Amino acid sequence: MSETPSVFQGRSRRALTVFASGVSVVGTSFALYGTTREFVIIAASRTALDVLPSSVVASIIWNFGDLSFSLALLVFGIALAGVTGAVSYAGFRAGERLVGEAPNVGGMALSLAVVWALVAATVWSPLAAVVPAAAGTIGTGLVIARSTDDADQLSTPDDRRAFVKTLAGLGAYNVVAHAVGFVQGSGSRTDELSTPPSESEASDLVQQRLDAAADRSLNVDGMVGLVDTTDSFFTVDINPRPPTVEAENWALSVTGNVETEREFTYEELRQRETVHRFKTLRCLGDPVDGEQIGTALWTGCSLLDLLDEAGANGSHVVLRATDDYYYSVPMSMLSEAMLAYGMNEQQLPREHGYPVRALIPNRWGKLNVKWLDEIEVVDQSESGYWEERGWNGMGTVNTVVKFGASNRLSDGRVQLGGHAYAGTDGIQEVRVSLDGGETWDTATLSDPLPDPDTWRQWKYEWQPDSTSYTVVAKAVDGTGTEQTRVRSSPFPDGATGWSRLDLSVQL
Repeated sequence: MSETPSVFQGRSRRALTVFASGVSVVGTSFALYGTTREFVIIAASRTALDVLPSSVVASIIWNFGDLSFSLALLVFGIALAGVTGAVSYAGFRAGERLVGEAPNVGGMALSLAVVWALVAATVWSPLAAVVPAAAGTIGTGLVIARSTDDADQLSTPDDRRAFVKTLAGLGAYNVVAHAVGFVQGSGSRTDELSTPPSESEASDLVQQRLDAAADRSLNVDGMVGLVDTTDSFFTVDINPRPPTVEAENWALSVTGNVETEREFTYEELRQRETVHRFKTLRCLGDPVDGEQIGTALWTGCSLLDLLDEAGANGSHVVLRATDDYYYSVPMSMLSEAMLAYGMNEQQLPREHGYPVRALIPNRWGKLNVKWLDEIEVVDQSESGYWEERGWNGMGTVNTVVKFGASNRLSDGRVQLGGHAYAGTDGIQEVRVSLDGGETWDTATLSDPLPDPDTWRQWKYEWQPDSTSYTVVAKAVDGTGTEQTRVRSSPFPDGATGWSRLDLSVQL
């Protein structure tokens, strides 16, 4: 007598029921809403940013970079499928017991109610939860209907065939649902990341400045230029997907302690006196050897002029964004601050803050608020988004040297190259050691860009006489201050320390 396969035993059957139900909830939500905020996994990952310890969130974002949110979506997708499936199954069984005369009706009703409540609480939309909850409940009901109530196993071939057909049907449904979601998600992702068509920022002045920057770049293969391309510029923010804001429906409000509250449309900002400025941005979570740093030529207008026109009377401003991100900035930092609507020769892309972002000189990237829609003038400092989650970093950026390229030249010399940044203090010198910091030599620097808050490139070349080197690099800023040797992690004040590279060389 043959044994019934384990997949048909009670415990395995329950696990399959939970899985089928949960995946149906996620798949249906994905098919309906793509990668918008109504997609249950997007909503769950956004909630996690608020409830997980800030050090954990930061570690995920800055260790995995651009893959961080894809990883988060996968993890939360699996977890949420398990939770919703378990809730649906438990609700169904509880409903059966409560309504003994009509167990399937009771089970379906209670399962639908509890799954709907869970999804609605996750996406903050009762309406967006209805269809996904119904799909999960139906999935649970269909699988349970093909199971026996009394036996631990599906004992007959007909029972097993019916069970397998039900699972196969749900599997096919979910393949289609997820395929629709991927199509929707890729479409909405393209819309979110694409720059809406509009007047080009590639004026003669912009092109001249970009050409001049290219001429100042050092000739080092594999090293990023003095100006990043728009496509390669790093992105870090609190969103799994950037918010979609249309310029024609957008306005920047100046509120709070002002003589007259003002609103400025996108076109009104573009018609103001234009500012073109090179600026380097570095993320507070960027490790010493990380890559969350970049330089662009930004186009926009003066931020302080708008405050003057509104009659601002306060010590700080709170910069607020459409995605609920916010930061308090002292008024004293704003003399050279700008509102950017252009990046290099393009209109500001969505992932970098379209329609308008703030740029604050000499400060960490977190203060340079993207998707800006309000500037509130206040009398005192307020904790910003990341301060409420344990970070500091309100001071000036820390000096850093980055390794960016390693080459073997035709004459046998080894060539290293990279960038160095110290905010508006500028870089006076980069020093390189081949013996772990015992002895030092001076690297060659690129000519500085015309605006102060920018990095410089460096390169160093030597004829090797060993097969291995412990290369250390440090910078001296424009005030003559040498970069600290002490290495620290980004949390909570920003990374510090000399950069190190263990290099193997073939003689």
